[in-house]
Amino acid sequence: MKNILVPTDFSDAANRAADIAISIAEESGAQVHFLHLKITPIPWVKLDKEKEKRFPEILKEIGHAKDALNKLVKKAKDKGVKAERFVVFDVGREEILKHIPFHHHDFVVMGSHGASGAKELFVGSNAQKVLRDSTVPVLIIKEKSIWPIKNIVFASNFEEDVKAPFHTVVKFADLNESNIHLLYVNVPFSFEETDMSMEKMNAFHESCPRGGTCTSNIYNSLNEERGILKFAETVEADLIALTTHGKTGFLSFVSKSITESLANHSETPILSINLNK
Repeated sequence: MKNILVPTDFSDAANRAADIAISIAEESGAQVHFLHLKITPIPWVKLDKEKEKRFPEILKEIGHAKDALNKLVKKAKDKGVKAERFVVFDVGREEILKHIPFHHHDFVVMGSHGASGAKELFVGSNAQKVLRDSTVPVLIIKEKSIWPIKNIVFASNFEEDVKAPFHTVVKFADLNESNIHLLYVNVPFSFEETDMSMEKMNAFHESCPRGGTCTSNIYNSLNEERGILKFAETVEADLIALTTHGKTGFLSFVSKSITESLANHSETPILSINLNK
């Protein structure tokens, strides 16, 4: 982890995401880029300085955004973390995804308002788009998310293609010597016998962090999302980690929308790692 992108709308959830991103950067030696998307009713990037003066309210809003970004940058630098800020205008949700390869980001941290808030996710569907198409791991943070993280639930089908992305979860766990709880959710329409599930999970133990424990768990439930959430409660999970398959569907043993749904409805942060990227 070397370069963390933090899209922000300066909401409470986004500010919490910024704080956690700074903490992650402190522990991993990464730098942080704070990004704010500013949508204007006119094509702002095409205006010269004189024409900008005709829109004092927009100038004021831009000034407030830059001031808020500068405060985030200062907060990071006060912790010894390298940081930069970016304001981009008249762009859609793709701007976050474009920013990732252009600035060589290898991790994204962003806030989620959840289903009970005024919006389903940060800046409308931006977080959904990032979760679905990001080429790098995405950490979705809620307003009350805690750091450091001590208990991580890694929900998967534990097939061979999951082993490489699992190393990202291990590295993340190593930042705080967190415990990892491997979880297979057994559901009626995709039943798997216990010995088969345990055999695959046991193969992951070799990659678990030395500083924390790694447990294998099977949870029977009517559906995957319900099983993940209920099990997460039993171990007091601070993070739920998932491997996804981008546009071709999410967790290979669940429905396409499971990661987005968990990001919306879970009070626990979600770490999503795309297997197709």
